[in-house]
Amino acid sequence: CIRDRYMGDHEGRIESTLKAQLLISTLLITPIIAVLSEAALPVTINGLGRRQAKPLHATLCTTSGLWAGLLIGIFTEYYTSHAYRPVREVAESCETGAATNIIYGLALGYSSTLVPVIAIGVSAYASHKLMGMFGIALAALGMLSNLCIGLAIDAYGPISDNAGGIAEMAELGEETRRRTDALDAAGNTTAAIGKGFAIGSATLVALSLYGAFLARAQNIKEKHKLGPISLDDPLVLTGLLIGAMLPYAFSANTMKSVGKAALEMVTEIRNQLRNNPGIKTGESTPDYERCIAISTRASLKEMVAPAALVICTPILLGIVFGPKAVAGFLPGVIVSGVQMAISASNTGGAWDNAKKYIEAGNLFINGQVRRKGSEEHKAAVIGDTVGDPLKDTSGPSINILIKLSAILSLVFVRLFSKSALLACYLDAVSYTHLRAHETGRNLVCRLLLEKKK
Repeated sequence: CIRDRYMGDHEGRIESTLKAQLLISTLLITPIIAVLSEAALPVTINGLGRRQAKPLHATLCTTSGLWAGLLIGIFTEYYTSHAYRPVREVAESCETGAATNIIYGLALGYSSTLVPVIAIGVSAYASHKLMGMFGIALAALGMLSNLCIGLAIDAYGPISDNAGGIAEMAELGEETRRRTDALDAAGNTTAAIGKGFAIGSATLVALSLYGAFLARAQNIKEKHKLGPISLDDPLVLTGLLIGAMLPYAFSANTMKSVGKAALEMVTEIRNQLRNNPGIKTGESTPDYERCIAISTRASLKEMVAPAALVICTPILLGIVFGPKAVAGFLPGVIVSGVQMAISASNTGGAWDNAKKYIEAGNLFINGQVRRKGSEEHKAAVIGDTVGDPLKDTSGPSINILIKLSAILSLVFVRLFSKSALLACYLDAVSYTHLRAHETGRNLVCRLLLEKKK
C-alpha cells in the first residue's frame, strides 16, 4: 500500500493531498466561527468608539482573515511547487548558468508578493471598516484559527528533508532516494505555505498593536502627547523611512551570519580531509562533533547583533524623537517587512524545488534529459545554496521583527512621551521660527497699511 502510494503517478498527488487538508479545514472552520460568534458574543458589541457592531460583523472579520490565509497558501504553492510554470521556468533558466537562475528566482519572489499582500490588505481594510482595530485583531485570529493544519504541513517539510538525508547516508538506493526527494519537494512547498501564514498573521497582529499604540499615545497625559499623524510631518516621515530600512538591515545581518558560519564549516571540513586522508576512503571517521559545535555556536553568537538591532531601534527612536517618530516607524517596518518576508521565503523555496525538478529527470534541453551532475544541475545547486538563508533564516525571522517592534513600541510608549529628548529641541526651534515668521508678517502688513493711508 505504501509502495503504491508514493511510486509513479502517486508522487504527484502528495502536494494536492496536503493542500486539500488546508482547504477542507478552512471550509469546516468557517461555520464554526459563525456559530461561536453568535453563541459567545452579546447582541450588540460596544466599546469600539462610535461603532456598534453585531456578532455577524465579528464573524465577517474573522473569516476574512481565515480565507485570506487560504489564498496565501494557494498562491504560495503556485509559486514554489515544480508542478506549476514559475518553478519550471527557474529550472529551465539553468541552461544558461547560475546567473540567469538567480535572476529568475529573484523575479519569482518579487512577483509572488502580489496576491498575498492584496489578500492581507483587503482583509485588514474590510475588518477595520466593520469593527476598527479590534476587527483587524479578529482577522489575525481568524488566520491563526487554522494553526493546527498550518503547523502540521509546515513540520512535514523538515521531517521529509531529514528522511531524505538519512536515506542517502544509509545508502538505501536510488528508488528510496527518489521517493524521499518527491516528499522533500512537497515539503518545501508546504513549508513556504506555513511561512506565508506566519507572515500574514504577523502583519495583522502588528496592525492591531499599532492601533493600540496610537490610542495609548494619544490618550496619555504627558508633555509629548501624540496628535494627528500626517506624512507631511518631518518626524513621521523620518520614522517611516527608518522603519522601511530596518528589515533590510536586519536581513543583511542574518544572511551574513549564515555566510560566516558556512565559511567556518567549509574550512573545518577541508582541514579534516587534508589532515586525515582516510576519511575519503572510509578508513577513518570524521569529527562530526566539531562541525556541530561550529553551527551551534554560530546560531547563538551571530544572533546577538540582529536581536540588538530589533530591540534597540524603536526604543532609541522613541526616546530621542518621541512617539510621533515611532508612529511613522511602525508602518514602515510592517509595509517593508511583509514584502521582503514573502519574497525571501518564496524565492528560496522555488530555487530548492527547481533543483529537485532537475534531479528527478524532468528537465529536457534539446531533447536530452538533464539530471544530477549536469551543468544545469550545478547552476540549480548554486541557486538553492543562495536561497537557503533567505527561506530558512531571513524570511521567517522578519515575522519576529514586525511583531517585536510593535510590542516594544506599545510597552514603552509612556517613556517616549516623557522623554523625546530631541523632539523638545525641535519643537522649540519650530515654535521660535513660527513666532518670528508671524512677527515679520505682521510688521509688513502694518507698513503696507500706513503707506496706503
